[in-house]
Order: sequence, then structure tokens, then C-alpha cells
Amino acid sequence: MLPTDWGPPSTGTLARVHDTRAAQFWDKEHALSKSLGGPEHAPKGSRADKIEFHMRRYIWDFVAIYPAGSETPSFTGAPIISVVSDVHEEMARVSRD
Repeated sequence: MLPTDWGPPSTGTLARVHDTRAAQFWDKEHALSKSLGGPEHAPKGSRADKIEFHMRRYIWDFVAIYPAGSETPSFTGAPIISVVSDVHEEMARVSRD
């Protein structure tokens, strides 16, 4: 979340993620973060939980990987740019299982 995030991301920004299994959200009212209970209640991954900054009020710049049929993520991390290689590794692992 940046002070310049006044509107939803452009089509070009959303196109950076090519995997059809991925979902991206721009949530002006922070409803998703609120429904999860805020940063202190963010989902925790069973194999990793790499949160590299303190999210004060809202969950943001966060990735969670949920294996098929699971209600618990196998991996969580933030900021996304810092965990890209971990995301690729976990996606490969989840795809094999």
C-alpha cells in the first residue's frame, strides 16, 4: 500500500502475474484484511512464514499459497518481491504433491 494507490492497478500491472491459479486484489476498503483480522491474524504457512516487515494496520504486499483442497496455506511471505524465489519453489513443490 502506497500513498499513490488511489485506484486499482492497471491491466499491465495485473498482467505481471501469468499463473491462472493466482488471484490479485485491490481492496480500497481493506475488507479482506479486516475479514482476516488484520496483520496480527494473517494466515501462517506450515512450511515458511517469511514476513520481512511490520504491517501496522492492514495486510498488504502479501502472498499465501494454498495447496489444492487445503484451508491452510503451505507458504506465506511478504513483501512479495523478497520471496519470489520461495514462491516459485513452493509452487513447484505443491504441483508435485
